[in-house]
Amino acid sequence: MQIILQPILVQESKDNISILENLLAEEFNSSVSTASPIKEMPFQLFDKQREQWKSNKILQWLLINYRPNKATTKILAICELDAYSDEINFVFGEAYVDGSISAIYLPRLRQEFYGLKADSSLFHLRVVKEAVHELGHAFGLSHCNNQMCVMHFSNSLHDTGIKQKSLCDKCKTRILPVNDNNI
Repeated sequence: MQIILQPILVQESKDNISILENLLAEEFNSSVSTASPIKEMPFQLFDKQREQWKSNKILQWLLINYRPNKATTKILAICELDAYSDEINFVFGEAYVDGSISAIYLPRLRQEFYGLKADSSLFHLRVVKEAVHELGHAFGLSHCNNQMCVMHFSNSLHDTGIKQKSLCDKCKTRILPVNDNNI
């Protein structure tokens, strides 16, 4: 299985992306690479009234433009965008369950978004948790009842903070046989 990280309007350092590549490769037993950044997004994916991006439209746009084979490739968009989905006021990330496309949205993972002092290590930990969570969905996992599992639903940053950055043993057993068959 191949995971492609697709930065969208992101100014993250290559070192941070490289660290994320390594962590995701280990967690999902997959090859991970980073695509060239997307520097512009179609404006019709932006909701002017809400001043937020439409996450489900971003996922559709990625699927149409990149057409990954879900049996061999997963794309994780890393977006410097504030997004929402359907009736949810904001999302940290979203994915097609058992699909090939997922996305995480960085602004609300930063302390500064809430008027707090920047904390780069906390931000990077949140990014890892959200990346693993959304890719978990792309690999077919649903939300986990274990509050410590990265697949537990996060309704707030407090929920994200409680979780570990990896899959629980139960979720790992659900995903690893899929990966073993694709190696």
